[in-house]
Amino acid sequence: MDILASIQSFTESLPTALRFVGVVLAAFIPYIEGEGGAIVGIIAGMDPWLAIPVAILANLAIVVVIVLSFEKIRAAIINRRIAAGKTPKPVSEKQQKVRRALDKYGVPGVSLLGPFLLPTHFTAAALTSSGITKGRVITWQAVAIVLYSTVFGMLFYGVLSVVA
Repeated sequence: MDILASIQSFTESLPTALRFVGVVLAAFIPYIEGEGGAIVGIIAGMDPWLAIPVAILANLAIVVVIVLSFEKIRAAIINRRIAAGKTPKPVSEKQQKVRRALDKYGVPGVSLLGPFLLPTHFTAAALTSSGITKGRVITWQAVAIVLYSTVFGMLFYGVLSVVA
């Protein structure tokens, strides 16, 4: 018996809610994200038309939490510095790298190219920390998450259909 059939047999014996939880948890994890969550759901025997949207929503939910959290943290740091009368901190090398990419590609480019280098979690945090508005970050991260999760989920499903 091949491993894929074994995994599917096992997951089909689980309650449907547990399969959803597996996809959601996978999509929360950096580097696995929506793309991996969709694939996990498909491997678990979920219909791709269900696994992919669940993975997208879960990945987007964690990215929204990250953006909102980093926005509050950034505001608190700035307000504390202003209240203390301190000058802005020198920009680190990593911040300069993010700023150069942002200047070169803009928020859409960084959001769409970011998943090739870093998880959307980190990209969203970096963009928000650099002062980009939460709405703009969330919008472009959502575009990237929907695009990559759908493409990778459907590619995996297509390959699986041919192989199986």
